[in-house]
Amino acid sequence: MFRIKTFVMSMALLLPVLVAGSQAQAGEVLQRVISSGKLRVAVMGSLPPYTNMKPDGTMEGYDVDLARKLAEALKVEPEFVVVDSAGRVAALQTGKADITISGFARNVQRSLTIAFSDPYLIVPGRILVKTDSPLKKVEEINDPKWKLSLNRGGNSEPIIAAKFPNAQRMRFNTNADGLNALMSGQVDAMAQDAFYHAEQIAKYPGQLRMLEGTYSRQEDAIGVPAGDPDWLRVINLWLEQANATGENKEAFKKWFGFDPPKITADY
Repeated sequence: MFRIKTFVMSMALLLPVLVAGSQAQAGEVLQRVISSGKLRVAVMGSLPPYTNMKPDGTMEGYDVDLARKLAEALKVEPEFVVVDSAGRVAALQTGKADITISGFARNVQRSLTIAFSDPYLIVPGRILVKTDSPLKKVEEINDPKWKLSLNRGGNSEPIIAAKFPNAQRMRFNTNADGLNALMSGQVDAMAQDAFYHAEQIAKYPGQLRMLEGTYSRQEDAIGVPAGDPDWLRVINLWLEQANATGENKEAFKKWFGFDPPKITADY
């Protein structure tokens, strides 16, 4: 009995150490960014107009502009780390990035291992189809005869599984792969946010349209390593200022061509 109690007590004492070992310590990320003069930013390489890698290897997009403005405010240089959808979380967990900003929706599951800033963009989830598709409304996709593409590891994956349990859900690593599957007829529809779809409709005039209705409402935020409240405080303060000065609105309008929706809850 004594040995069992000793073991339990030892594990209880060790558990906080093990948990802390996987998290940043208070002030650690902030001090590293300032002392190194570098802000490491995890982004997806092909998520226009949020983030996109140009032929010369440089990054562009709405979220890229925000990251550069944040780096400028901190008086450091941004360094972009290209990841896939699931890598947006992993880059923060493994210490490869100081922030993630790439159409990154906050949710409870992700918040178990990383932290999130306040939201800076409200994004409705919509379904994209070819113009000649017989589908009219979002709910019609919930049928075994329809193939629906979605991002592997994306925030909408569990939402789509719950909303459309009967549809054939086809998972792809990037939006580009999902869009190619739609254009080639490999799938019948594509699940993604309304802003991404709007850009594709403009890019391929007369070929694409969105179904009526939405399947989700997500809050895009900046992801940071868990355990550093000082770093999170700085990020939130910068976002507050970016919203107050109109920097966020200006960056959004530059890439999307219209004003962003208000950052308010609608239940």
